Amino acid sequence: MMTELEIFVLRIPEFKNKTSGQLIDYFAFYLQQINSSEVFTAAQLKYCFDELSLTPYSNISSYLSRNTGKSGKYIKRKGGYVLNRVIKERIATEVEEILERPVSTELIDLSLFDDTPYYLKTIAKEMIHSYDSGFYNATLVLMRKLVETLIIECFERYGIEDVIKDANGYFFYLSDLIPKYLESSKWNSSRNINSCLKIVKKYGDLSAHNRRFLAKKTDITGFKFELRQALQEIILTIDYSNWEKDKS
Repeated sequence: MMTELEIFVLRIPEFKNKTSGQLIDYFAFYLQQINSSEVFTAAQLKYCFDELSLTPYSNISSYLSRNTGKSGKYIKRKGGYVLNRVIKERIATEVEEILERPVSTELIDLSLFDDTPYYLKTIAKEMIHSYDSGFYNATLVLMRKLVETLIIECFERYGIEDVIKDANGYFFYLSDLIPKYLESSKWNSSRNINSCLKIVKKYGDLSAHNRRFLAKKTDITGFKFELRQALQEIILTIDYSNWEKDKS
């Protein structure tokens, strides 16, 4: 399963082009703001590099010491360091703004989600950003989440969500949602959507749960066309525009 750190670095602009020294600031931000550490240490920063399989800065302890002081990036505290407020606010702005940058149409065209709720468009945008940035494991995990959410909303749209819930009222996992979607008499599923949904589940599961699986671009390019067809079909079946009218 992807760690919080792996998900966080997807939000770092130009992550691949950052030097190890530059990444220390972002990892420090992650440890303080995401991991909720009161302070961060050189050992914790080294662990971040190791977890992402990146070559660490040669001497992190020395780097922290050199950049600590009245006008430095870090402030010494008992047990470690904290980020200077200015640096912390700059990074906070950067990691939020990354999602506002334009995305390509190489994976799918984001306009497919023009009529969908904001949260779905955000997931789709994050998925495309991940693909454009070369983070293919993250792309597949988000793709799986997107398909799962769309299938659930399709059942909700037609008021039959109870058929995809267990005895405790929880929605089924994707492995059970797919056959339920394909079997439903409320809509007509195309012949090709079955294989595409199964591919999304297969690679999404591998990226999320198999710690030795490393997704490649070619794993995704092989079914990009089918993915677009599947997403478009489910979105059209839901018919978000009229669903909103029916609610009002």
